Amino acid sequence: MEPGIAIAIGIIGYLIGSVSFARIVGKRVVPKADLSSTPLELPGGATLDYGGVSATSVGARTGPRWGIVVGVADMLKAFIPTLIVRLVWPDEDYYLIVAVAVMAGHIYPIYYRFQGGRGQSPLYGGLLAVDWVAIPVTTAIGTALGLLVVRDMMVAYTLGQWLLIPWFMWRGSSAEVLYAIAINLLFTVAMIPETRRYFALRRAGKLKQVASWREFTQSHPAMGAGRHEADPAD
Repeated sequence: MEPGIAIAIGIIGYLIGSVSFARIVGKRVVPKADLSSTPLELPGGATLDYGGVSATSVGARTGPRWGIVVGVADMLKAFIPTLIVRLVWPDEDYYLIVAVAVMAGHIYPIYYRFQGGRGQSPLYGGLLAVDWVAIPVTTAIGTALGLLVVRDMMVAYTLGQWLLIPWFMWRGSSAEVLYAIAINLLFTVAMIPETRRYFALRRAGKLKQVASWREFTQSHPAMGAGRHEADPAD
């Protein structure tokens, strides 16, 4: 790889990732809401304070329609530049750099005082262009283990991402293994505040175990679970 090209691609990817579709959409559909602070109602009635600005904070207020719109837009802002770079330089690893950079920009956007989302949508958007087969395989295994073995909602949501590391160790290159480690570290660091609050609620016995796949999918806050009726919606 040429260092100059790698640096330029990283900067461009970061600037693209810094575009906040949650703020763009939220300004239209919930103009008076403070998207940087969202109380999320978890199964069992416990409330988790979510500090990201993302599809989750929009969907929790408006229901699934706008949450999905923001989530898809955040995926596309990672997928499109990653795919373009991969097609332009098919024999180089620049596409991995842009995928990580877009996710970093989404989490720490320069346009919004470095306060963004937690990175799950751009993580999967970039992964679509890196190795789309990994998504259904690792997600299905991670969700099944989280629901049936560990029996924890957060583990079910996030374990599939960590399984990307052994996935790329099995069928990828060393650069792809580093990519998988990088995106997981970005997500994990971004989620530290919510993770601490979540496990504090779990230790206090305030969380309900999710009993079925349907309940699990419906409980995601981006789908409108725990919708705030007091906030202005569509």
